[in-house]
Amino acid sequence: MTWIIAVARWLFALFYIYVGASWFSYKLFGTAWPDHKEAPAAKALTTALTDSGIVDPLIASACLAGGLLLLFRRTAPLGIVVLAPLVVGIFIFHLFLNHDWPWGTFHLCYLGLLAWLYRAGLRPLWNFQTAPISKAH
Repeated sequence: MTWIIAVARWLFALFYIYVGASWFSYKLFGTAWPDHKEAPAAKALTTALTDSGIVDPLIASACLAGGLLLLFRRTAPLGIVVLAPLVVGIFIFHLFLNHDWPWGTFHLCYLGLLAWLYRAGLRPLWNFQTAPISKAH
């Protein structure tokens, strides 16, 4: 059963590594970048975000970092945390703007399943306690 979980984690990781690396390859080396069919509202948003010059590198970096972190069991919980805002954004984008809810829902459910499987590694995020402050002498 653990090898099935590892393969599922690696597939999700490789997808996000591919997306992040593809964007950097497109920007640095001029490789092809897919032009997806988008609803007019979705196209307006993606065009504005791309034209800002800030959002695309952040998304690509988050994809690459989160995917690389997911490759290893020890850092998988951190990869889940890094990818969570991105995946929620993908879900909302596809649900409300692009009207392609299966794609966004798939990503959200997949990440939710990984978060459930690695919940023990995420538990410290919810149980954080500060150490008592020692008095300076």
